Formats: sequence, C-alpha cells, structure tokens
Amino acid sequence: MDRGRPGGGERSTPRPFKAKAGIDSFDLFCAYHLGITPDKSYRPANIHDVARRFGVDAGVIRQTLQEYGMDPETMLDTDFDLTMAQMDIQVAPPGVDRVELAKGIYEAFRKAPRKKRDWQKILSDDERENAKIFGRRK
Repeated sequence: MDRGRPGGGERSTPRPFKAKAGIDSFDLFCAYHLGITPDKSYRPANIHDVARRFGVDAGVIRQTLQEYGMDPETMLDTDFDLTMAQMDIQVAPPGVDRVELAKGIYEAFRKAPRKKRDWQKILSDDERENAKIFGRRK
C-alpha cells in the first residue's frame, strides 16, 4: 500500500520524479539507457543525443543521471541486467509499444538491489576461468 497516494492503493510502476532540470526519471531512463526515441522506435543514444532531445547540455544530463541513481557507475553497482533490458527494447516486434514495455523494465531497475562490485575479485575469477579454457600464459 502506498501511504503517500490519495486513497491508498497500489501502483504498478514507481512514480517518476523530476530533477532540478525538470527531466522525468522514466523518460530519461528510456532515452539514455534503453534507446527509445520520441517516436517510440529504437536507436542507441549517446549523452549528446539525449541532451539535444531534452534541450539541455550534456553536463545537465550527467548531473540528472547521478541525481536519479542512473549514472553509469551506479548502474554497474546495481543488480540489474541492463544489457538484457536493452535487447528487449531493441528486438520488440512491430506493434509493441516500447514505452509500455519499458515501464516493467524501469520498475525492475528501481527494485534491483545496489551492491558494490569487488572488481579485484571479478578480475581474479575471470583470470582463473580464462586459464582453464585457454591455458596459462607464459
């Protein structure tokens, strides 16, 4: 139950919020991370494309991503498969509304736990796995 919502009740997706720049968190997630264009098609976007779309400079997008916890570093420390989410959007069949599809993806992202990655352990594990497959380097 959402106590902050008039009349209580449940909400299927978290309410997007706006940063100082007035950019909606869901819209930014769709544009920057999922590559959903204004016409609901798919096209990978870089920070400059997204900045033009929202009528701000790239620094504002960087800051807004950070305010929302959607900056690249935070995304790496989130237990969320962004690559799979991007693929789901990219391969959506004709007739599927990518923005509607993105609502569930966004909800899963917001619910995903944050966990600091141990890069040293990851690299060490990868090195061991590579040694098993390809043999040790001399």
